[in-house]
Amino acid sequence: MKTNQLILATAVALMAITSCDKPAEKFTEQNGEIGFNAVASMATKANNAIISGTTYADDNTFQVWGWQSQEGDYSEFTEGAASNFMNNLTIEWTKGAAPETHDYAWRNDDHYYYWPFTGKIGFLAIHPSTVAPTTATWDATNNKPQATIADYTISASNITTDLMFANNEGVRRADALPMVFKHALSQIVVKVKTDKDYTNDLQFDVDSVQFNNIDLSGDVEYKNGALTSASWTDNAAQTQDWMYYNTVLANIDDDPQIYGAAIVMIPQPANIKASALDPSDPNYDADDNVQTTITIGYSMQQLPKDKNAKISGTITVPAPWAKVKEGATTYDPAEAIPGWEPGKKYNYTLNFKLNEITFTPEVTDWIEVDVETINIYD
Repeated sequence: MKTNQLILATAVALMAITSCDKPAEKFTEQNGEIGFNAVASMATKANNAIISGTTYADDNTFQVWGWQSQEGDYSEFTEGAASNFMNNLTIEWTKGAAPETHDYAWRNDDHYYYWPFTGKIGFLAIHPSTVAPTTATWDATNNKPQATIADYTISASNITTDLMFANNEGVRRADALPMVFKHALSQIVVKVKTDKDYTNDLQFDVDSVQFNNIDLSGDVEYKNGALTSASWTDNAAQTQDWMYYNTVLANIDDDPQIYGAAIVMIPQPANIKASALDPSDPNYDADDNVQTTITIGYSMQQLPKDKNAKISGTITVPAPWAKVKEGATTYDPAEAIPGWEPGKKYNYTLNFKLNEITFTPEVTDWIEVDVETINIYD
């Protein structure tokens, strides 16, 4: 379901799951327990923060599904088969049901789950645990789990929530099973600056930034466990707007500053549609001219402030669909991008170039007029 504008107030990142500074799980009498290996880092905002780098905060939780194969080759499972082990189970950093005998680990808080002596288990994980997939089933072609979420919609409540998928498989082991999560959304960051420092002459503020003509919902499928496996559909209507941020950032200078905070967005194709016809042409169709734009609210006031009025307004510019850098690679000239892709962070820098008011003085020459000669005492 598509939503209308929602008000609030860009480099592939993987979340590698390893162990770190919290107490590591010790397999003693619980040898054979199924555990998941995750980074234990300083807590952020549980399940509601964009994860940067490769650490997974220990106040997050994720959901797990498992397909236990007696034969070990998953021949028991047909296309679309439901999970038969650890179905929709919440995993968190916990000692579990018996804290006096277990150390912290990524496990279910209510029950301990143990590896079978035979067979293999294929696991699917979704972060955050609050997101319910439409389906979580078996992909018999690739012998891996798969999941779909229909009509995933960006809203004020999940604009910073990282949607991620992971899968792995394992047999009986005495250490925790690694799970590598992949970002399913795109991350958007807006920075603002002026082309040079004007602060000795005026105060320039950014009041708001809005993305226009984008799509705020879509259907996502995670399949075959590859980095690019989070594929999106139903995400190209691009008729909605999103207020990225609308709080004043005062006195902008030539040092780029992040405006507001990073958000996540639905991956979607580049919207560069522009009509070749003039609006006065009878064949002109306004729908042919819709493209993604960015509207910036600004204000500026000359110094001294007590002698000059504040001027405010809005500027709307086309959103660029070209990159100058991706990872360690730079592009000169810029290279076109297909749109916002899963797992990539798009940095938009708004560079305001102010034109000084100067004058070119000229003087009109005198027009000579000869009047009638005056004869004095002719």
